[in-house]
Amino acid sequence: MPRKTLPRLRSVTIKGKEFHQVSIPQPGGGRRLRTFKNADDAKRFYSAVQDEITRLTLYCLEEEARRYVHGEVRVRTKDKPTSIR
Repeated sequence: MPRKTLPRLRSVTIKGKEFHQVSIPQPGGGRRLRTFKNADDAKRFYSAVQDEITRLTLYCLEEEARRYVHGEVRVRTKDKPTSIR
């Protein structure tokens, strides 16, 4: 099963009271939970986490493209099939 890389926002009931949790996946595995009483605060935090993850993803893609353009990454080519005859 693939690792979930996006944060998750959900409502939970703890000791009969409703709370809102944001689950943030961690790079080494596992996740970090942040619990809020107010739904607006949870949504604001959730959107901030999503923006940060999106920026990190874009940075990684840009870094990979930069390395590819400047020749720091080996160009992938298809091997020619070898004939046994």
